[in-house]
Amino acid sequence: MPPPTLSRQIEILTRHIKQLSAAELQDGFAEKVVSWVRDLPTASRPVELIDLLKRKLNIDQATLDTRLRKGPKPIVFEDLLPSTGWLYDYIQYTQNTEPPTPFHFFAGVTAIGAALARNVFFDMGAYQIFPNPCVVIVAPTGKCRKTSACNIAVNLFRAIGGNILADKVTPEALVTAFEDRTSATGLIYAPELAVFLGKQKYNEGMVPLLTALFDCPKEWSSLTVMNGERRLRNVALSALMCSTMDWIQTAIPKDAFGGGFMSRLLFVVQNETNRCFPHPPPLSPELEHRLKERLFQYSKIKGQFTIEPNADEWYINWYKTRDETAMPDKQFAGYSERKADHMHRLAMILTVSELQSERTSPDLLKITRKTMQRSLHILNWVEAQLPAAFSEMSQNTFGEETAKMLKQIKSKGGFIAHSTWLRMNSNRLNKDQFKAAVATLREAKLVDFDPQNKSYSLTPEGWTK
Repeated sequence: MPPPTLSRQIEILTRHIKQLSAAELQDGFAEKVVSWVRDLPTASRPVELIDLLKRKLNIDQATLDTRLRKGPKPIVFEDLLPSTGWLYDYIQYTQNTEPPTPFHFFAGVTAIGAALARNVFFDMGAYQIFPNPCVVIVAPTGKCRKTSACNIAVNLFRAIGGNILADKVTPEALVTAFEDRTSATGLIYAPELAVFLGKQKYNEGMVPLLTALFDCPKEWSSLTVMNGERRLRNVALSALMCSTMDWIQTAIPKDAFGGGFMSRLLFVVQNETNRCFPHPPPLSPELEHRLKERLFQYSKIKGQFTIEPNADEWYINWYKTRDETAMPDKQFAGYSERKADHMHRLAMILTVSELQSERTSPDLLKITRKTMQRSLHILNWVEAQLPAAFSEMSQNTFGEETAKMLKQIKSKGGFIAHSTWLRMNSNRLNKDQFKAAVATLREAKLVDFDPQNKSYSLTPEGWTK
């Protein structure tokens, strides 16, 4: 008799754990149960099984993660961050709020980048890199407090007189807001990305406009029949946007996924936060004052960044030997090509974060090897969260349906009866469409069919999707 499929094993394990009594778990059986789950592929552990285990053992997610951990210790984001400077103080300032540290860190990074505007740069020969991060904070609806994290950084930038363009605007309104200025600099803040971009006809030009402006051109112009030539000068726009994966799927045109717009963005994805403050304490007024004061000082810094010789040697070696197949999906192709620019941009901001005054010298505006390596490690951590997210974002309509069906079978522990699955999709798919979707999943070896029980189970490959 052949061994049971992975899905069947998970189903049996889940049923067994449900039947365990508190006495059995206290008698030393708990570790054996944890070991069973630990032996499952990480991507194949259903959320329902993990939640069941937490309830049975009466432990939180962080504790369970520690007990399930095997092999090398996973990278902790906080371990990658600087231990001094503005960004360190900003993380301390926000530590008693519920958004996760990565959201606060990149909101702070964006605030510094927006304050620096076009006043500092790194010369790449054929072009210049300005410290204008374009960050998209991504989390499920109602989780992680995306907007709360961003509002803290945006309010600090606003307090120093920063120019902020927020809420929903048309491409023409965006140009109008900056065309009479000697420098088109500031922060684009979109608490809801879907609302900011929109899908109305008058907003169709927003993505190509932002794609051009995020490159910080010395001069940008557009000739229209109604308004003649429109010009923006000395452009350096940072962006801080919030979204869910569902919003991104509807807000960004499908052809943008493989295009230049996506490659200019840093997607910071978190699905949950381990922080819980029913009555969070007030933010420190002393830290707030210091952060505002130094952020204002940063806005006065001017000059060209250089890189120390040993840092440049390290970077050149990384660039020549970097693994371009590490992110093979076509959605990452543009980002991978621009990763070096993202590294320099973040390294500039990390360097400025350590400065204590606006009075700078060429020695101070210099990227060290340690800072360059820190920048790479942070970006690598961000990228580790992206494959599943980008895969979901880039699906066509039929792909979206099959993805929904995979989620449905996962929600059932990886095992579902044909009739149940058909009923779950009857409001969206007719019988033929359902059969086509199931056939696609089976041909892709994501789902197995048991003709005797007329049921489906996920394959190991299906669990990873």
